[in-house]
Amino acid sequence: MIRRKLLQTIVGLILPVSFAVGCSTATLTPGATYTPRPIPPTPTPTVTVEPTPPPPEHCIGVRVVDGVGEFYDRVTGERFVPRGNIYTRLAEQVSDSGHTMLWHSAFNPSHYNPALADEVLLRMHSDGYNIVRIGVNNCCRSDSLGDPVGGLSSVYISNIVDFLRRAKANDIFVLLETGDLPKFGGYIELMDLTSWSADFAGNSASLLRPGGILAYTKFLDDFIGELIHQGAPLDAILAYDLAGEFFYDGNLPPFSLTSGIVQTVNGKSYDMAVEEDKQRMMDEGLVYWINTLREEILRLDPTALVTLGFFWPQKPHPARMGDPRVIETRPAIWESSADFIDLHPYPGWELTLPQYVDNFGMAGMEEKPIIMGEFGAARSSYASEAGAARALHDWQVESCNYGFDGWLLWTWDTEEQVEFYNALTGQGLINQVLSPANRPDPCQAGTFDFFENNLALNMSAQASRSLPDQPPSGAVDGRPDMWWGAGDFAPQWIQIDLGKPSTINLIRMVVTQTPAGDTIHQVWVGATVETMYLLHTFEGYTVDGQRLEFKPDNPVENIRYIRVATDKSPSWVGWMEIEVLGS
Repeated sequence: MIRRKLLQTIVGLILPVSFAVGCSTATLTPGATYTPRPIPPTPTPTVTVEPTPPPPEHCIGVRVVDGVGEFYDRVTGERFVPRGNIYTRLAEQVSDSGHTMLWHSAFNPSHYNPALADEVLLRMHSDGYNIVRIGVNNCCRSDSLGDPVGGLSSVYISNIVDFLRRAKANDIFVLLETGDLPKFGGYIELMDLTSWSADFAGNSASLLRPGGILAYTKFLDDFIGELIHQGAPLDAILAYDLAGEFFYDGNLPPFSLTSGIVQTVNGKSYDMAVEEDKQRMMDEGLVYWINTLREEILRLDPTALVTLGFFWPQKPHPARMGDPRVIETRPAIWESSADFIDLHPYPGWELTLPQYVDNFGMAGMEEKPIIMGEFGAARSSYASEAGAARALHDWQVESCNYGFDGWLLWTWDTEEQVEFYNALTGQGLINQVLSPANRPDPCQAGTFDFFENNLALNMSAQASRSLPDQPPSGAVDGRPDMWWGAGDFAPQWIQIDLGKPSTINLIRMVVTQTPAGDTIHQVWVGATVETMYLLHTFEGYTVDGQRLEFKPDNPVENIRYIRVATDKSPSWVGWMEIEVLGS
């Protein structure tokens, strides 16, 4: 695409140690010690209403050059490429419904840690990043943004203001996710009192009804107004993110209705007996919601950028099957006034990157920047930190061919969420491969000694027997949603053809087994099928999802065929994934 050629040309001109951020250029030698500018004390909130000066002009804008949209520094005029991470802390909290859950707590008055914020932002800067995404806690009964007494918590917002000031001192811009309506503070009540209707339930009530727009407008007025009142450095905000991931509840009214005429906040009516009308209601409602709230934000903060995030739609490539959350992203990309769009495709899940692009409906978009505002590596998808790092590196490089203009990793250091690797997990390999200090050009592949080369990935495989929907290829495709299943008990085997004689450094296998129990698996290798010999035997108690690894004392050379034979298992035989690392 034209955009990709421009990105690779322009980004390639970025100096390896110069990062144009914070409306200034911070020159940094990789590995050198960096001292942030002194942080003025955060103003103490006051109840006295005094005239405030106009908000400062935001540093980063969006422009179109030769038909291609891009971010740029309004002071220097230079192109700006967002590269960063998502910063969040998680803690057990009580939701509005009374349930205890693990939820975002980074800016809760009882949890906010300014010293940790300094440490995080300093490290991000030293590694070359220029953006961080944060979100607010809108859900919980105490310690959150919404004040049960009414309105918003000024103490909570003061923590966000403090973080903004520290981010600016470290030349890091903040993508500020405002999120859903606060469950406390009177916003839900305002919405319900103004336009309640039995035809709307779930989040459609706040997204498609007049009362929802009124409540969101009041919330944004209060939130941005308090930021301004507390002297927040708004120029440190890259953009206001209206929704971390926008969607409708497809299993609730009005989408669950099969008859009747429904009128939404845009003044249009839709027939719930007609599927095309439901889709039109979804699409037109999304665009109206974005445009209305963006207009309100610009009334308060005239030079701000506005965006919103999305996970991937469920078609044309079938995805997220059974998930009641529905969305079509094309209208936001092509028809809304959002300054840029934030999409969240994850490697190692159910779709390839080209399939994600199809589902998002983004192919061909040139004028509006699109960022990968969230991507990450699940532990269920990658058996090692090195494997996850390689996958994220390759995903970022590949995405340059499809119109992405920026990247943020989920997450920087959230060890509380054990299901995902983060940038600093283990040896920090993910940070190494994504850091702009190591790879100034995100579209150019890097070379790292720890990169794993999975010789078995997508190679030819056959088995003793297989279920129709669990073929041998499912054990070598790198996808956690596909696996090989024999459909019968031991003995069974699966055999992989590496395609050529290779050197094996390590064999890693991910178990799929229910119930757990004692198993025996033999690994046979050879240059030909006829000359295969026993390399290793795994014997012991195994459980579903367990990783079995064998690393020979010395690399095993001249191997083309690998057979894993299961002689004992309490369940039908199968493998989630078999990886053969080597050269």
